[in-house]
Amino acid sequence: MFNTYIFDLYGTLVDIRTDEESLELWGKMSLLYEYKGASYTPSELRDAFEQSIENAFDEATKKDRSLTNTQMLDSISKTTKLEIQIEYVYQELFRNKGVEVTIDVCVQLAEVFRALSTRYVKLYKGAVELLQSLKEKNKKVYLLSNAQAVFTRGELQLLGILPYFDGILLSSEAGYMKPDRRFYQRLLDTYHIDPSTAIMIGNDYRADSMGGANVGLHTCYINSNLSPSEDGNSIGEMKADFILKSMDLGKVKQLILR
Repeated sequence: MFNTYIFDLYGTLVDIRTDEESLELWGKMSLLYEYKGASYTPSELRDAFEQSIENAFDEATKKDRSLTNTQMLDSISKTTKLEIQIEYVYQELFRNKGVEVTIDVCVQLAEVFRALSTRYVKLYKGAVELLQSLKEKNKKVYLLSNAQAVFTRGELQLLGILPYFDGILLSSEAGYMKPDRRFYQRLLDTYHIDPSTAIMIGNDYRADSMGGANVGLHTCYINSNLSPSEDGNSIGEMKADFILKSMDLGKVKQLILR
């Protein structure tokens, strides 16, 4: 039916719950910063983290506008969605206290943060069976996810699904997020994908279905427990090749692999 299958990750293949707000978490993180000579109270560190993220996005926006001519900017402005690399935010928090550390230290700190903030991470029922079936039929399988590489690549390894993908593109590595057309186009160009024979499977209607359709991909929308709340109120108005009102990867397999 299709030659190429492009998957979203969180909310589509992987169920995850994190808690990044608790002062207990930030208390542990502030202790780690203290070890390196950067003194923060837990609440001060949490606030500085959020501000540094905002600043990083502001800088990314300025850079993007300076590199994009006016006509191109007008054509993509409605779907522009930039991304940052979170490890540099951790590095900036050290610099704010006059402490210089390598980016490798910050990558490790990001991994610790993810481990401490994750309540659970697991595959949805049927995820492995779906991926296995696609590979058995010699289909090309790709991952296109709005995700931080320092978090996600380790989780792919942990969950055992890394070998199923012929290629992976994460937003933090590309500098764009879905539904930004440039993010999709990077995947299509890198792996020489013909969109007319490919399908995007995801749980976010705007990012996955509308974004995928915008570059000529077929689409499959799944309303999962991690789908945006507004999606649940507009299922009847959605336009996609396949629409599932609840998570059922067995049903997805029946629909997209015939």
